[in-house]
Amino acid sequence: MTGIDMYVDQDMKRYWWVLLVFGLLSIVIGGLLIFWPGQTLTVVTTIVGLFMIIVGVMRFFMAIFGSAVENRWLLALVGIVGVVIGVIVIRNPETTIKVIVLITAIFWLVLGMVDFFRGLTDPDLPDRGLRIGFGALTALFGVVLLVWPDVTVTVFAILVGIYIVIMGIFEVLAAFQLKNATPIEP
Repeated sequence: MTGIDMYVDQDMKRYWWVLLVFGLLSIVIGGLLIFWPGQTLTVVTTIVGLFMIIVGVMRFFMAIFGSAVENRWLLALVGIVGVVIGVIVIRNPETTIKVIVLITAIFWLVLGMVDFFRGLTDPDLPDRGLRIGFGALTALFGVVLLVWPDVTVTVFAILVGIYIVIMGIFEVLAAFQLKNATPIEP
């Protein structure tokens, strides 16, 4: 096995394209937030809420259907938390930006820590290095939002957009790593 060879479950390899689509969709949504930041709080919160729901659903399904996934309960928990927080954000678009920033910061901090520690503890992950790096970056974004909660809607939208674009790039890279991984023989 060379440095770039990876071994993955056949089910994971078969659905590499889902990760690719999610990554490309993330890049588009993030780009819209970066270049369209001056819009209403409702638009920003709806996009952030939808994104949290999508990430939460993906993590939950990874926990349920991923045959080679360790720490299923962590992924399921992050998935459930993401969906619940996403629904709360969408249902209350008139809430203050501080509350939205706090919810997002906590979600990013938890999500980042789970991905980071999952990458550190599971040497068989095909995207282990990306998972560790992206987990650390996600947690860092959460900490930044917790430290400076008084950001404006525009700054928040741009920060969320940058985060989502970076996440999309990581997901696209992970999709191609998964596509090119060597399947584990049953």
